[in-house]
Amino acid sequence: MQAGIRTITLTILIGILICGRNPGQDPLITPTRSGESIISTAKVYAEQTRQATVQTPPPITISPSPIAIQETSTPEPTETSSVPIVTADYNSHVRSGPDEMYQNIDFLLTGQTAEVIGRFENDNTGTWWYIRRIGEGKNGWIWSGAVTLSGYAGGVPVLEAPPTPTPTE
Repeated sequence: MQAGIRTITLTILIGILICGRNPGQDPLITPTRSGESIISTAKVYAEQTRQATVQTPPPITISPSPIAIQETSTPEPTETSSVPIVTADYNSHVRSGPDEMYQNIDFLLTGQTAEVIGRFENDNTGTWWYIRRIGEGKNGWIWSGAVTLSGYAGGVPVLEAPPTPTPTE
C-alpha cells in the first residue's frame, strides 16, 4: 500500500518539476507560483494521501433463499434375516471340511453369497464357515478370510469337523 503511495507521490513530484521549468525560457508562460510553493503543496497532498484511511463498506448479508421441504415417505420396515450371510471377496474353494486338507467340492465366485449355518474354529487357519448356498452350488465349508460376513454370527452353532480324509497313494 505504501509503495503505491510513494509511486504516486514521486510521479506527482516529477510532473511538477517538469511543468515548473524556468519561465525565462518560454515567453508564453508567466509564473504565478514558485517551484518551492508547488513542491510544498505536493508534499502536503502526499502526506494527506498517506494519512487517509479507506473505510471498508460493511459486508452484504445475503439471506438464504427459501427451499421447499420435500416430504418423503417413511420406508416400511423390511424383514431382516436372522441368518448371517457371507459374500465372496474373490473366487474361493468350498470344501468338504474346515481345512485345506479337505476336498474342493465347489467354488463361491466373487460377489456370490451364501447363508452361514455353522462354524468351526481351527487353531492353525482360523474360522471356517459352513455355508448353505443361496443360488446354485454345493453346501460346504469356506475359510472366513475369503469372504465378508454380514449380520450377527454370535448365534451360529459351532460344528464338529467331519473325519479327515485318508491320503491315497
